[in-house]
Amino acid sequence: MNQASSTPPSGGLDANSNAFKALVLGAAQRVIDHAIQTKDSADPLMDRFPCLLDYAQACEAMEAAHHEPLAALAQAAQWSATATELWLVCGLVDEDARFGDVFEALDPQARQRRPSMALMQDWWGTLPREGVRPALRPLLECGVLQACNPGAASSDQLYEVEENCWAAARGEPPAHPAHDITLTPCEQAPLLEHLLLPQPTAQRIDDIAPRLIQNGGTLLLRGPAHNGRASLLAALARSEGRPALHIDWPMAGQDPAQSKAPKWLGAFATLTGARPIVHVQACPGEPIRLPTLQGYQGWMGVVCGDDDAFDEPASPVWSVHLPLPDAPLRRALVERHGNPVLQPYIHALADSLHLSAGHLVQALQQDPGTSASLSALTARLRETALACGSAPLDSLARRIDASGPWQDLVLDHELRRDLDSLEARCRQRERLRDALPASFAHRLNAGVRALFAGPSGTGKTLAAQVLAARLGLPLYRLDLSCVVSKYIGETERNLDRLLGAAEALDVMLLLDEGDALLAKRTDVGNAHDRYANLETNFLLQRLETHRGLVLVTTNALDRVDTAFLRRFDHLLNFRAPDVHERAALWQAHLPAHHAVTARYLAHVAEACALSGGQIRNVALSAASTALAGPVELDDTLLLEALRREYRRSGSLCPMGRG
Repeated sequence: MNQASSTPPSGGLDANSNAFKALVLGAAQRVIDHAIQTKDSADPLMDRFPCLLDYAQACEAMEAAHHEPLAALAQAAQWSATATELWLVCGLVDEDARFGDVFEALDPQARQRRPSMALMQDWWGTLPREGVRPALRPLLECGVLQACNPGAASSDQLYEVEENCWAAARGEPPAHPAHDITLTPCEQAPLLEHLLLPQPTAQRIDDIAPRLIQNGGTLLLRGPAHNGRASLLAALARSEGRPALHIDWPMAGQDPAQSKAPKWLGAFATLTGARPIVHVQACPGEPIRLPTLQGYQGWMGVVCGDDDAFDEPASPVWSVHLPLPDAPLRRALVERHGNPVLQPYIHALADSLHLSAGHLVQALQQDPGTSASLSALTARLRETALACGSAPLDSLARRIDASGPWQDLVLDHELRRDLDSLEARCRQRERLRDALPASFAHRLNAGVRALFAGPSGTGKTLAAQVLAARLGLPLYRLDLSCVVSKYIGETERNLDRLLGAAEALDVMLLLDEGDALLAKRTDVGNAHDRYANLETNFLLQRLETHRGLVLVTTNALDRVDTAFLRRFDHLLNFRAPDVHERAALWQAHLPAHHAVTARYLAHVAEACALSGGQIRNVALSAASTALAGPVELDDTLLLEALRREYRRSGSLCPMGRG
């Protein structure tokens, strides 16, 4: 990409279509003229191919025309008028199949329906300054012309035009020229002045836009996913009257380190007048090389994350950050896009829905508009947002039930106070920055990270479920089998995708048995140690910048790297229940109408030092046996269930054999 043209496409599709028809007629006339010179007489040729007479007559009535996109492409790719004429002649067969018979008759040795290199050299080989080969070279380099029979001798080579570029020159560009590439009309993009943007971002765009349009270059629009980055770039293209060409990069099935864009992509962008918008899917820690667009002059937009690195982007390079919307901006979004039912709850919805701009707008636009309570409206909008954009979450995590009040948890007073403090921190995660000194607050984000540590069965996962229910947040549990990969860099990529999706959808993420990911770094003795340490280092940094809620549980706190402990905002220690807590757990788990005597139950609570999870297992086993009887759940059935639980753990039941 060199210097950009600030002039948008003029005349519209109809004008360019008519101009292209005129150019095709001119190319047909040149074929007729060359054919007449070759055959020495026009009559036999016209008699054999009457269509040529129609073209000759149409050429006489043709007026000179200027096809602006093709002229812009010729300038950008630095090809001559001869090269343009050669491209049009090669495309005559695609425009009118009868020219295939003409070319076959004019070159009987080749017996092909396209102009061969030998035939074109006969027609254009006497040019004073350039021959056919130098004229064809830039056409091949930018992909608008392709070899039909690769490997053939150069004199026998046949060429065909690239179908997407030919269609674009005709004024009929395809909306999906290839997989992972989409052309969207400028009318589908929002108006730049109608976008609701954070003030620093809006000011930065206002400063950059004139220089970007005039001089070209690369605009890196950084930020979380589904937050309006592509919409902002498309709106910038619309301000020039240009469509947007969206490119997923790397393209599907390609190695990120060796990805190559179709050679014709730059020419297609020029012929459509589009601005390329590259959606980067980078692997954390690895610089990515942006696609090269041969034959394109202008700016390129790049949709990327905050930490994505790039290898030699086209100069000049500008970087703009688009953060998640804060509460005032969310209020403005709800007010603009929400239905009238939501208007009385604008402030409350904006304070509770920490969604990305894209997910929030999509949920508001799809809301049915039926009246309900504030809690029901909030839950409905969350579920709508999840239904529209939870694919990255669903592929790497599993949603689990989040329900129940604090009363469902049997905890000591100290741990309950810690959970209350964690809940308060989650509720005030945005307002906290405003309450703190600026020198301290600017280093904070809206993320909250908590570690639940304690023996198995002490209620860590249940506490996470109850906390999510009290906050009204969906709870997703990381699926280690989907996240951890044997391929280098793939685990980091999966973790980055998972955390990014959780952040944009404002869900609580649970890393159950998280010591598998938070393990201590080791001395590097082999390649496995090195890459394991890289994964740990990446997760350390990514958790610190995460702007959502993350809960990690572990029953092996000693195996967690100490650097992680410093990055957790809350560390809650769950211990095994004492006798009074075990008694409360038994009452909470046994059926309402059981026949276990109070004295026996108190004896069980005192003698059997079971965890909450083990008490749950015993209650389920005894209740299922009673239902199968059917008999009442009494002391005997409870004792049998206790013995089964102790046998499973390899211990002796302290209740004896009586």
